[in-house]
Amino acid sequence: MKNSLILLFVLSFTLGFSQAPEGYYSNTQGLNGFQLKSALKVCIDDIDDFNGFPIHQDQGYAALYDAYATENSGDTDDYFEEDGTVLDMYSEIIAGADDYNYEHFQNNCGNYSDEGDCYNREHLVPQSTFNSASPMRNDYFHVVPSDGAVNGARGSFPFGEVTNPTYTSSNGSKRGPNVFPGYLGIVFEPIDEFKGDIARSVLYFAIRYEDEFNSSWSSNQVLADNPQDFFVEWYINLLVSWHLQDPVSQREIDRNNNGFQFQSNRNPLIDHPEFVLRIWGDFMDDEAPTPPTNLQANQITNSSVELSWTPSEDNVAVARYIIEQDDVEIGTSPSNQSNFTVEDLNAETLYNFRVYAVDQGDNFSEYSNEIEITTLADPNYLINEDFDDCENGIDHFVSISEVSSLNWGCVPTFGENGSGGYQMNGFLGGQVQSLDWLITSHPLNFDIYEQERLSLWAAASFGNSKLELLYSTAYNGNENPSNFEWQEIPNINIPRHPEGDNSLFTYEAQSIDISELSGENVYVAFRYNTTNGDEATRWTIDNFSITGESLLSNAEFEEQFDFTLYPNPSESGRFYLNFSSTGLKSIKVYDIAGKEVFSKTTYQKRYMANLSQLPKGIYFIKINQDLNSKVKRLILN
Repeated sequence: MKNSLILLFVLSFTLGFSQAPEGYYSNTQGLNGFQLKSALKVCIDDIDDFNGFPIHQDQGYAALYDAYATENSGDTDDYFEEDGTVLDMYSEIIAGADDYNYEHFQNNCGNYSDEGDCYNREHLVPQSTFNSASPMRNDYFHVVPSDGAVNGARGSFPFGEVTNPTYTSSNGSKRGPNVFPGYLGIVFEPIDEFKGDIARSVLYFAIRYEDEFNSSWSSNQVLADNPQDFFVEWYINLLVSWHLQDPVSQREIDRNNNGFQFQSNRNPLIDHPEFVLRIWGDFMDDEAPTPPTNLQANQITNSSVELSWTPSEDNVAVARYIIEQDDVEIGTSPSNQSNFTVEDLNAETLYNFRVYAVDQGDNFSEYSNEIEITTLADPNYLINEDFDDCENGIDHFVSISEVSSLNWGCVPTFGENGSGGYQMNGFLGGQVQSLDWLITSHPLNFDIYEQERLSLWAAASFGNSKLELLYSTAYNGNENPSNFEWQEIPNINIPRHPEGDNSLFTYEAQSIDISELSGENVYVAFRYNTTNGDEATRWTIDNFSITGESLLSNAEFEEQFDFTLYPNPSESGRFYLNFSSTGLKSIKVYDIAGKEVFSKTTYQKRYMANLSQLPKGIYFIKINQDLNSKVKRLILN
């Protein structure tokens, strides 16, 4: 068919990033048009074991609710409100709170009269089209969770575009006379966020059920008179235009992978969005995109950089951008994103970057402008503690309890993002009076650094007791801390729990300026105190660090330090480091490609490391202490 309207949409779409098995689409090489459509039918059918890949397995209608509730299914709202409720394309409000929500397996229809009563299963290709026959009725890729009332309002009407609606749902989906060229009847229009999702689902149906198509099916104003076309021209034009307007999203990618697990086939148009125009475009695209322009580097760190550029233009659609680092491809970015974050770079290293565009016809643009960047130096840590391995002890803090038997202790999952943390829980003692300190195990030397910055994460539940962050230049590291003068760390004030209930309150400090601190022997401490009548709060801390810039102009260099490394080679992946001097050391391990694979800091003169999780081979260990560094080679056998 001739789809002249398609050429009017000079819009971009993403290239798929789903996880199709290698070779899944091997029979499509060099094919276009209906030949490609029929080849894809073979890949996703239920009757042909193509090249050993699994075939479509009909799981039945009832099992769809289970599929919707699967982790990372795409049918749970992990993308907008991120509240774990059912994701319904007809009620999801993108820029605000939904008017109502459903939990999986609860409020299933049944009867309904209004929006928000219950949810059921919506057939994007109506059941009346195929006489409710299986496997069409049960196909996860076009049967989605939906509010029952909105599903009923959509009915068997085709999709279309509406300017004068006679019905509008809570999120703006609407029903009314069609204004898209080619049809004047009543249609249903979803919101823009999900138009591409729906279009690719309906076009999937045209591929998957090409052979099942028969004359007994009801047209619903959109079926063609033959299985190759499947849908009439105006409907194909509409679906392709929505496909171009709304590129593949992460939600669709997740749903495609979930569908593969559930019924053993995939939606090829999510894996390869370019297939849409290769089937229904009816043209040869031999015009390359314009090159990306204005390539820039932003947010340069010691190990990463964010690249951004002005997007390319194309006569049909840009498919993706390819990013090169030092003339080697390192990644791709979808066409609707004009940025890319490069990670795992080496500190204080010069890199060259450039970008080019690829369109749906596999035409390559010229390169963008090239840029050179130099990554920053590794940060100098006065202290750095992530508490991730705190069950085996911590190097940088000691806990002291002055009043009760309670004390700070390791918790394996209460830290930031569920990681390890250190916690003081006054409830364990039944609200007894408590005065507990968590103090740096060694004094910090602020006099050889400048521009010191402090970062930490803290969380509280229950009560109203305050967590204080203090410092002292008088504390001797041995006696009760309360016998010495302490002052508040500047520019940081950890709030009390605002509600005092069991809700989780978090506080985060990122690179707070504490450069007014000075002294060669400065102790830093968290003080937890309920002796003043405050109600006990469960406080947890994590990811505590202080960084600074070395004072090269007047720093007094310590004696050159050294360390011994044994056993080397290591047969078990475990090895020991013996240091010739005390003080804070940074331990970093790199593979032969220069990628950092291990990082730790310690005050110990003898340290054991375990790299048994790494592959066998040659690695390099770099130790930094104050302004000195030393590198040695390690062999893991």
